[in-house]
Amino acid sequence: MAVGMMRPLLLVSALSLPLWGQAATTGDIRVQLSAQRYTVLSSEIAGKVTDIAVKEGEHFKQGDTLVTFDCTVLREKLNYSNAAENAARKKLAIADRLDKLNSISLSDVDQARSSVSMAQAESGVNRAMLQRCAIKAPFSGRVTETKVKRWESVPEGKELLAIYDDSAFELEMIVPSRWLVWLKQGSAFQVTLDETGLSYPAEISRLSSAIDPVSQSVKVFGRITQSTAGLLPGMSGVAQIVPPDAGSVSP
Repeated sequence: MAVGMMRPLLLVSALSLPLWGQAATTGDIRVQLSAQRYTVLSSEIAGKVTDIAVKEGEHFKQGDTLVTFDCTVLREKLNYSNAAENAARKKLAIADRLDKLNSISLSDVDQARSSVSMAQAESGVNRAMLQRCAIKAPFSGRVTETKVKRWESVPEGKELLAIYDDSAFELEMIVPSRWLVWLKQGSAFQVTLDETGLSYPAEISRLSSAIDPVSQSVKVFGRITQSTAGLLPGMSGVAQIVPPDAGSVSP
């Protein structure tokens, strides 16, 4: 087909190979939707899960407690270290009074102060460990997968929940590297998602810093500029990108 007869509408897609041949023949290149923030929450301690506050698909707010552990032992350790700290402070107070009366050696006073510092550190460690008994949401979003069950005993580092932020999505696409001549950050385009059958306005948010020399392609990221309510990560579709001068650019 002659360049002058090409349609001005270029269809861009992602994650399909071989990309270059596909772009040259059909112009259809797939686009995939992904959450900008996605993570798997893991256990920071070894213990028994006593409560899972959310199920797969449910929403949560930032700061919500999602998973709770049985921390009876850690709580008692903190009580013990707090008591030890109070006792060390009392001994230091006595040592200070005796020091004013020149009735105690300096080494004994220093030892009393060191005992307080050590007790404070022990209390701090136990307090920090106790805080790990509750896994809180780092951001608002939804649960994609629950990896443990209530009353299950898990080791430290065990994966608990897979979650994502449902307020911010990103479009991933791979385009011919020659498009970088005109495709820039902020370039507007339309994307039609297969799962909804609807078209959404979008714009290029960033470009990859490297080009694949084999396929002569580059990864490009975009974002939908209107409400993303109802969208889910993993949705896919076709982006429609119009170059500044379609008649002079080959897809």
